[in-house]
Amino acid sequence: MTFQNLILSGFAGGSVIACITVMAIALAVIIAGAVVFALWSKKEISEDKEEPKEEPQALPLAEVAAAEPEEQDPVILRVSHLKKYFPIKRNFFGKPVKFLHAVDDVSFEVERGTAIGVVGESGCGKTTLGRTILRLYDVDGGDVWFEGAELSKLKKKELRKYRTDIQLIFQDPYSSLPPRMTVGSIIAEAVKVHHIVPKEQVHDYVLGVMKQCGLQPQYYDRYPHEFSGGQRQRICIARALAVKPKLVICDEPVSALDVSIQAQIINLLKDLQERMGLTYVFISHDLSVVKYITDQIVVMYLGNVMEHGKTEDIFRSPLHPYTQALFSAVPVPDPDAKMNRIILEGDIPSPANPPRGCKFHTRCSKCMNVCRMIQPEYLEAEENHFVACHLYNQEIISDLGKYDAMYEEELRIQAEKEAEENARHHGKRRKHSDADGAQSTDGAPAADGAQKEEKEEA
Repeated sequence: MTFQNLILSGFAGGSVIACITVMAIALAVIIAGAVVFALWSKKEISEDKEEPKEEPQALPLAEVAAAEPEEQDPVILRVSHLKKYFPIKRNFFGKPVKFLHAVDDVSFEVERGTAIGVVGESGCGKTTLGRTILRLYDVDGGDVWFEGAELSKLKKKELRKYRTDIQLIFQDPYSSLPPRMTVGSIIAEAVKVHHIVPKEQVHDYVLGVMKQCGLQPQYYDRYPHEFSGGQRQRICIARALAVKPKLVICDEPVSALDVSIQAQIINLLKDLQERMGLTYVFISHDLSVVKYITDQIVVMYLGNVMEHGKTEDIFRSPLHPYTQALFSAVPVPDPDAKMNRIILEGDIPSPANPPRGCKFHTRCSKCMNVCRMIQPEYLEAEENHFVACHLYNQEIISDLGKYDAMYEEELRIQAEKEAEENARHHGKRRKHSDADGAQSTDGAPAADGAQKEEKEEA
């Protein structure tokens, strides 16, 4: 008996329950068939999409640089007038009305196979700069170009294919590693997600990456808490290099390590750069480390670039007063050498309320009146040596008298406004005092009001 006959017989026999049961079974069969067909169609579509994509072969890390095209733009990273602001105050409707200027108008270029150092005091925006380049933070202004692609304008889906080309080594090796994953799983996770090598080659590939970074094969199945700080940082480096990046942003990778371990990690990074042709953006406050590993330096203060140039030029002849103060704090390994330490007075102003004019003028020993009014231009004081300071602007230096007069006029106008405000406030207080005296019926309250007024005037 066919399925159709079974339904017709159920209706003919008059059994309502039997009919409902048969219809329910028929509906379940139809739904199950539709689900199976949908899954099969989805599998076919995914296989069709993946069919033209060839799995890359497992290349040793040392051969990655050799696999690159021959003709390339020498500049791999170009940052132009980059800005990143964080809202710190909103109005009733939720619209931001006050911002913290973490990165404000930063520009530089990095060539392939070189390293640029970003130095400055804590809170100057070094880490925010690195994360904004990575697009971990959205760009509020300016452009970020990587190998001809404008990363600052790409959507998240389009940005995904560049995630393997740019990697980040975090500052803290203790909190940047997941404690419930083994070392092998940590390094292999991104390799599997981005299909760096075929699945059957992942294990051997990860062991090769670990060997390149000085990690023993027996560490594969161990957990992060079983390692020291230096070994954990090697795991972080291996995780970043496992996806074969071209640009690595190192966010103070040795600041949490001992001096002897710092030397090992720095030598490892230098060796990997030479073998793989890596490009580094090295964020640090240790100028000795920056001098050893970088080719050029960017000096930041309150989100702005104060000075930018080749490493040897800046160490030989720092131009900006802030750079001179920073470099004077570098210890010299000579007990007979005299250090001319420049002590900066005061604290760093708040980036949420930066001072007018040059942001460094509140702590600068060479501050002029023009520094308090006008923000300095970013000028090329020497060949490939840029500085943002009025001392190297000949047009301003030749006419300092004009700016001194302008500043004195501003002070005079400000003093007049303050005097008018004080007089207005004093008149309101006197009016209130007279009103209180008129309302009193006897002499005692009036006398008290007069004494109160005399105390306020005093």
